Amino acid sequence: MWSEIQSRIEVPFYISLRDNLLPRIKSGKLSEDAEWSSVVDSLDTVQLTMEIEELGFQPTVPIKSIRDLLWLFRALDLWREHREPKR
Repeated sequence: MWSEIQSRIEVPFYISLRDNLLPRIKSGKLSEDAEWSSVVDSLDTVQLTMEIEELGFQPTVPIKSIRDLLWLFRALDLWREHREPKR
């Protein structure tokens, strides 16, 4: 339990969500054309929305499918790369 809480603090939620979705897509259990709201539960949606708002990121396209969600994750990666100080 503690390790799960700690990992959520260290790793942004969208990354763990992506890490959960990609293997399902690769195995054929999930299609990129699937409606994202049918795959991601409401609590995950709330957490993802809060994380995006906290980052100050504003998506420029509507997120309707898993493909759109993957685009959002990539956009968040790029956003964070440009906003966070280099180590």
